[in-house]
Amino acid sequence: MKKKTRRLIWMIPLIIILLIAGFAVWRIYTQWGKVYEARPPQTDQNAPTPAVQNLENVYSFLFLGIDSEDVKVGRSDSIILAHLNTRLNKVWLLSIPRDTYVHIYGRKGYDKINHAYAYGGVNSSIRTVEYFLDVPVNYYVAFNFNGVKKFVDELGGIEIDVEKDMVFQDRITHKPFRLKKGRQKLNGEQVLNYARYRGDAEGDFARMRRQQQVVKELLNQTTNYRNVLKLNRLLSVMGDNVKTDIPFTLLTTLAAKVPSLTGNDVSTLTLKAAPVSIGGVSYMKVTNQEQKRISELLQRIAVGEDVAVNNEESTKSYIHESTDGVDD
Repeated sequence: MKKKTRRLIWMIPLIIILLIAGFAVWRIYTQWGKVYEARPPQTDQNAPTPAVQNLENVYSFLFLGIDSEDVKVGRSDSIILAHLNTRLNKVWLLSIPRDTYVHIYGRKGYDKINHAYAYGGVNSSIRTVEYFLDVPVNYYVAFNFNGVKKFVDELGGIEIDVEKDMVFQDRITHKPFRLKKGRQKLNGEQVLNYARYRGDAEGDFARMRRQQQVVKELLNQTTNYRNVLKLNRLLSVMGDNVKTDIPFTLLTTLAAKVPSLTGNDVSTLTLKAAPVSIGGVSYMKVTNQEQKRISELLQRIAVGEDVAVNNEESTKSYIHESTDGVDD
């Protein structure tokens, strides 16, 4: 009888731990349900099919930063296509200039790629990117910049190696914004302004480089065990600021497959483009040759190839001049 009692006593802490863990998972599942939104069904039977399909262990995600308080409407101010290979434990990021001159899926003629979201939401953006790059997009993550700010603040800020001194006035808040060159901890508003800053000769390309830098640092610092414990709180601050069709089951699967993924496992790709004026409107034009080059590169990644990328690739030959700070 005493032995049975001892066993029961030792089992009590285990049962409590399991109950707490189960409750934590339930809370996270509930929070994820608030950001999950399935993609509208595709009804166009004549939609073009990408040249390749992703290998079983390769997943592609389209990240769309929306310039609106309501994440469901507006333009995609930031467009990043990410490929994750769980076998290789690697990620490739491709930033697409928001002013890229492309055919908008479902509409006649060409326009800026960031207008696709305003015209037809998630489906329009995904189909436009698939048509432009000839690779499939499995899932989307749409977020507004208020969500980024809140997420970073909930982390307690993130460490960023600021690439240069920056001084300008935020055109949205009209507050003075100053950053000194060097590694430092930035809060949500500072990270947002750093990522969106365009007040240098490289314009959109420097802006995309900084956005990729922020993504890497977020990946590094979010996977820190202290921040993993904050997952429920991190999801709760997203609220209406983020929408995605990534199922919770896939989220847990990916977490199990790539638990050690950090910014060091991330490669960045550059889409070369040049500024042009068409009908008095400024665009970024990608040549057919460059479109073919980046498409073939992404197709190799999609079928599981370990593609080496030079992350120091120069953008000097395709500078987009700008004297603005943060865009509105």
